[in-house]
Amino acid sequence: VLFEQRKLPCSMLSYLACLKILEHQQSNTGSNVFNKADLSRILYAIARVLHDKEEYHDALVLYQRALACQRALSAENGGRPSLDVITTLCNISRVHHLSGEIDAALAANREVLELATILVGGKMEHPFLIHRLKVEGNILVEAGRLEDAMRTFVEAARRCDSDDGRDRMMTAMVGGGTVGSSQE
Repeated sequence: VLFEQRKLPCSMLSYLACLKILEHQQSNTGSNVFNKADLSRILYAIARVLHDKEEYHDALVLYQRALACQRALSAENGGRPSLDVITTLCNISRVHHLSGEIDAALAANREVLELATILVGGKMEHPFLIHRLKVEGNILVEAGRLEDAMRTFVEAARRCDSDDGRDRMMTAMVGGGTVGSSQE
């Protein structure tokens, strides 16, 4: 609630307290295993606060720690990509982009596209996939890689090529569909 009210310092203190409680529970039980789901949620929440405070380096470190937990959880659940992994990768891509690390941003976005394609059952025309292609194209334009950007935008347009393609393109351009809720 505090984060949604944009009370970033208070929300950060709350998240750090939660992290401290998890660490304390671990030390009391003598176990080296955190509850990965709780840990990944707390790390992600701290990363989001840092991201919004424009502390990109620290946000990236915590996003990557959260992603490691999320990937482990995904592997334990049969290896199917999770929405949490995709959402975190979207934010990692965004932080790399904001930090001027174009190649890293594009690599994270490519992974988002690969995992989201699996998650939506290979439906290449899904609005979220088209939206992520648009994001990639925009990053490529900013980087001055216009030919690559054009290829990416053409791919997005091809995925919309059907009877209701215009509706999918509009959904992708304004909302991005229902898979993942990233910063973008």
